[in-house]
Amino acid sequence: MLIQIINSETPKSNIKKNNQVSYKGIDGRKIITALANPDTLTSTIALESCVTTGRGVNAYKRGGFAEFRERFTDDIVAALFWMCGVDIFNKIGNTIGKHILKLPVTEFDVGKDALRDPILNLSKEYQASVMKKLTAFKFTKIIISTLLATGFVGFVLPKINQKITKVMMSKKNAKSKNAQTLSDEILKANSFESFTNKIEKSKNVAFKGGVSNVMTTVAHCLENNKVCKLLTTDVGITSGRVATARNKDEGLEYLFRDISSAFFYYASTPLMYKGLQKLTKSSALTTIDSVSAKMIRDQMVSQFKDGVSSVGVKDFIQNALGVLDDSAKNVLNAIKTDVITLEELKKLISDEAVLQRAEQMAEKLQPARGGAKVLTKLQVEDVLRNGFINSPEFMEKIYKTKFGDALTNKFKFIPMKKINGFRKNINDYVNAVIKEAKGGEITADIIKKVEKKSFIMSAGFRIAALAVSALALGVVIPKLQYYITQKRTGVNAAPGLREYETDNKQIKEDKK
Repeated sequence: MLIQIINSETPKSNIKKNNQVSYKGIDGRKIITALANPDTLTSTIALESCVTTGRGVNAYKRGGFAEFRERFTDDIVAALFWMCGVDIFNKIGNTIGKHILKLPVTEFDVGKDALRDPILNLSKEYQASVMKKLTAFKFTKIIISTLLATGFVGFVLPKINQKITKVMMSKKNAKSKNAQTLSDEILKANSFESFTNKIEKSKNVAFKGGVSNVMTTVAHCLENNKVCKLLTTDVGITSGRVATARNKDEGLEYLFRDISSAFFYYASTPLMYKGLQKLTKSSALTTIDSVSAKMIRDQMVSQFKDGVSSVGVKDFIQNALGVLDDSAKNVLNAIKTDVITLEELKKLISDEAVLQRAEQMAEKLQPARGGAKVLTKLQVEDVLRNGFINSPEFMEKIYKTKFGDALTNKFKFIPMKKINGFRKNINDYVNAVIKEAKGGEITADIIKKVEKKSFIMSAGFRIAALAVSALALGVVIPKLQYYITQKRTGVNAAPGLREYETDNKQIKEDKK
């Protein structure tokens, strides 16, 4: 079926078409956007700063400097490996793969969907034997990286901490005649043999063979999904801490603290944010990130002609979002899948101007899939509408800001669901601005006012949600943890330091 799209000129209005703007100096919006991005560690780092402070203060109140030192050391080092350990070892693995194993490429994603398929793109460049090596390397590297990060924090770090405390307390109690030096104790605790033995004994993680797509799915999640990385590491770390605890009571403290903390690390902040959105009915304004909202604001404001203060809503909608005539609707109805190749689209459209926009959209917003240029159905709709918000030029700018260089990297994967979700957020935000129009007119002041409102609400919701999680993690959970231990043991003291308290009492008795 071949449909002629009539590319009629936009009616004359007070809006300038295709006037692109730059986006420099985006102040605090970058911070709020980073806090809201689930693929970054910004919110986790913010939480950890509060958690380390809160736990440190509570530890000092209960066990003095000895417990404070253990808690502070564990939190700082554990946080580093918990958040970045997998990535650090992953980069080391990439170096080994590139320079020692001589692999042609080491940095590639293994996720895929109808829009993107990095493995398919790789297979177009390398033979099947090479592809098997690359896939095996990818899976092995991620699993080893996860084990090393988990093993260090869960098994090695607690032992190092305990040995440091033992040496310090032994010196304090004058019972260190036969003690080894601190460095010897640390090296002993940090020996690879000890580490591997602990992992083997714990049997917390078991890996069985499976089909390659299962392997690649696991590898992709562990490498690219923040929650998956942290949660996987968390399970191993908690198991290690319990296994290496100096007594049952200390193990129970670790178990309670880590399990109860998981909700506030992974779920509390987004759930509260959504709750505030629902309460204020502001999802259209606060779902989109603050940086993107400002980009849309600038793009909309830039379309007004000099000296023109307002434009009719109907005219503004037609120019901003465009319209679909009957022939355009027929094209969309003819597309039965979520993704279509450019070659297939050419069979449905003959208008050269429309096809040129389609080609630009295909090239600017995603890499070719197996050598074929592709578009999502939503992108085809944008091409047919031809508004200044959904133009290929503006879409490239805002998508690049949102997704970075991975947007068009043929070896990187961004889920189509995330791409389409972001595109919906853009339309929702534009429609929210239009709803604010009074007397059927849109003004630059209204556009700016709505964006400011969006930023303030997003920032307020995000900070409030993070504050609740930080309070729970840094204050409430430690206090509950200590309260439970006191009720169980009858003593408000650190279970791990119990033997040293006994030593202190014995010294006092000997002096008498």
